[in-house]
Amino acid sequence: MKETILVIGSGYQAFREYALKGLAERYRVVLIGQAPLNWQLSYATEYRETELKDRAAVFAAAEDLAAGNRFAGVLTWEEMHITLAAEVGARLGVRTMPVEAARACRDKARQRELFQAAEVPSARFQLAGSVEEAITAADTIGYPVVVKPRGRAASVAVQIVYSEDEMRAAFDFARTSENAAIADGLVLIEEFLVGEEISVDSWVLDGKVEPYVIALKRTDYPPFFEEVAHVAGKVLDSGTEAAVRDVVIRATQAIGIDRTVTHTELMLTADGPKVIEVNGRLGGELIPRLAEIAIPGLSVGALMGAVATGHEPTPIPEPDRLVGIRFLYPPADLTFGNIEVPTALADEPWVYEVRRVTEPGTELRLPPRGFLGRAGYAIATGADVAEIDARLLALADRMTVAGEPLAA
Repeated sequence: MKETILVIGSGYQAFREYALKGLAERYRVVLIGQAPLNWQLSYATEYRETELKDRAAVFAAAEDLAAGNRFAGVLTWEEMHITLAAEVGARLGVRTMPVEAARACRDKARQRELFQAAEVPSARFQLAGSVEEAITAADTIGYPVVVKPRGRAASVAVQIVYSEDEMRAAFDFARTSENAAIADGLVLIEEFLVGEEISVDSWVLDGKVEPYVIALKRTDYPPFFEEVAHVAGKVLDSGTEAAVRDVVIRATQAIGIDRTVTHTELMLTADGPKVIEVNGRLGGELIPRLAEIAIPGLSVGALMGAVATGHEPTPIPEPDRLVGIRFLYPPADLTFGNIEVPTALADEPWVYEVRRVTEPGTELRLPPRGFLGRAGYAIATGADVAEIDARLLALADRMTVAGEPLAA
């Protein structure tokens, strides 16, 4: 008989259906989701629709469902609900992510404190409650610095700052972009780490941390760090990979994360890998889907279910190919119409998938007027990282995100 897992939230279909599908193939899924649910219903044996921002309503729904179910695990892959899912597990008496660890996953400054205490290599940082404090912090750390909200995901409102004048605008922008759950007005000012940025997805169970895929990150729209592409698979040499694994394990254990999968972002600096942040949930940006393509037989949903229910996953093979994703942005702010893909390009054998993720009529804006304004994505394979990078750029250049321009 399948074990039952309570899932809090589902995310967007284009970005999370593969995870819910994989989970439902191995486990009985009971879902608490944002109303109205639709595509999710084919994967859930029981569900409740509720306002996920209403903690009391979610707790009531969970307790109602627990009356007729014996939950072996509680999980979420939505960034905004990590703490909520941990609290639900605690209320139901189901072992899951420790609540304090979940809270640290939602506060980048708290992570920095834990890394510092455990001597995990990371960026120097200070918290600032005013522009004047931010300028003092930047003078102490040394320009350029990175200014960021502490509780946002996907690099939203994160930017590099080179001077006092730039700091004045950046500080206010970061503070007004903050996650509403962090209400103290403090903004994170941190050292700008120089190097190649990567991410590592791992599973965590009873203190054991096992990385299973590494991806190279590509950003654009400076001075912001909008994530526009990723390349996953065997992307590092063995020596660098070993050093990265060591830092990821130490960072994860410093936070106290358990019974989940994680997404850790690092910079490969001249002094070795340094942690940017650890996210206590499934990686975003479809990186886990890239892992499924690159690693034979991998089901990320099944992997999540295993650690959520306290079962060590079977050994995961090494990636046997490289795969990359490029998100498709409009050339300027517009009301989205369609993605135009040349037939010859779509027929290329290295084009794995092209998908629209935004409905026609949606307004798409570029940073700083909007973030994650993506019309769709393209996935490509290749023999090496350079070839995939070139192919992803070709896809972005030769496809057209069409629509009606928006007024400035």
